[in-house]
Amino acid sequence: MRKRSCFTCKSLEEDHRFLEPPEAAWLKKHTGQKNVNTFMVCMAPLDDEGKQCRNLRTSFTERPFREPLRLPEPT
Repeated sequence: MRKRSCFTCKSLEEDHRFLEPPEAAWLKKHTGQKNVNTFMVCMAPLDDEGKQCRNLRTSFTERPFREPLRLPEPT
């Protein structure tokens, strides 16, 4: 996966990936948007335990929401 700049985690370059189906379903329900195919989740590590940033962006927009939106941790 190529690196993209991530405004929300304030890092110049971090790995991002497109959403998995359960993540896309959560985002659709949370935002009411019908199409979330362009959304990506930041995979930047936040700590030594492997917890990831999980802030959302689109492949076109670094700040798609007024406040950063973080994808919940998988359960």
